[in-house]
Amino acid sequence: MQIDHFAEALDASQPLSIDANSLLAHHLLITGATGSGKSTSLLRLVECLRDKKQATIIFDPTGEYQTAGHVVRYKLGENASIDVSQLTAMEITKLLGDHEGEFVDRFESAIAALQIQKQVVKQPGIYNKINRTQVSYRNDKSQLKFCGHDYDTSQLINQLIQEYIVPYADHQADYNLLGQTLDYQVIQRHWSKILAMQEQLSSPNLAGLFKHEQVNAQQPQTDMSYVLKLFATRKSQATLVIDVSMLMKHGAQSRLVLSILLRELLTIRTTSDARFPLTIFLDEAHRFLPNNNDTLSDSGLFKLIREGRKYGLYVVLSTQSPLDLPVKLSGQFGSLLIHQLNNQAEITSLLNNQAEQVAAYQKLSPGQGLLKIDGTTVVHPVCVAIPNALHSTDSPKFS
Repeated sequence: MQIDHFAEALDASQPLSIDANSLLAHHLLITGATGSGKSTSLLRLVECLRDKKQATIIFDPTGEYQTAGHVVRYKLGENASIDVSQLTAMEITKLLGDHEGEFVDRFESAIAALQIQKQVVKQPGIYNKINRTQVSYRNDKSQLKFCGHDYDTSQLINQLIQEYIVPYADHQADYNLLGQTLDYQVIQRHWSKILAMQEQLSSPNLAGLFKHEQVNAQQPQTDMSYVLKLFATRKSQATLVIDVSMLMKHGAQSRLVLSILLRELLTIRTTSDARFPLTIFLDEAHRFLPNNNDTLSDSGLFKLIREGRKYGLYVVLSTQSPLDLPVKLSGQFGSLLIHQLNNQAEITSLLNNQAEQVAAYQKLSPGQGLLKIDGTTVVHPVCVAIPNALHSTDSPKFS
């Protein structure tokens, strides 16, 4: 398939005819400073693919694509949510601010207990473990295999406290029970962290993210996994826009949520027969990239970029600086579109000081760039066509 109206060759003043497989099958990196045209290039490429009836998804970190046409739009925390029952204990603890994983084991036990309470006991509130026999607990837990995995997330911290249960420390101890009292000394030692996690769980930022918390009764929330499954298994001519701007105040949360969604997208494709090309656009990706405290190999972004191609998942990633990308990640991109950058180190990292390419780069204006397509050594100076749709990237003006 040829893309004919994406960019014009500067030296020929005529549209380039670009093979979509060459441009996208080994992923495309778009880079450039603010105002250089990278978001415009991304949106124009979305339009070109949509004109060819190709499936596209945009992850929007800033809400810029509110006015883009021909899209299906979901905003996490407003009209879309994540099913918490699909998250691991590690992911939940990170969302609540425990980035070291100190409470992971306790949360695993708390989640299982809340699942029992909702699916087996079928009562609201926590699963009380005090004076409950070990046999009774094992029987309740064994019944989960025949039930769902849903649970009341609002009770997570209350249930977490229940996991600090111990026998009496004297002759009255009964070791057939899960425990007879709470370990108040340990709870007190962790109390400030427990309170911080409770505050995070109750924050508006996360309340709308979990599907159990209905922020606006007039606007029902759609499970994001369901939406991703529809777009990943049934080819649509509309572009799916996933707005995650409500999470951007907390960088660690936004990185984790994106990782979860991209992992889910990859899982859907690996477990289905769908293999039509699906191009995922990640704008302003420096906002999502794993930081030094994260393991890149565990990132849903890295897994999708590394493994997604064989399942027809192709990534277009835009970022302000190529130096934002870890080497292991940047090495996964076969095609490049380089807009104006801020410093020589950024330019050198992409052009390797090749005199001809550097000379061409220095002549660029906003909206122009150097395009290198996978499998070729030629770098094309191009001017990207103006998209038909608008996106809100303009800075406020003085009056």
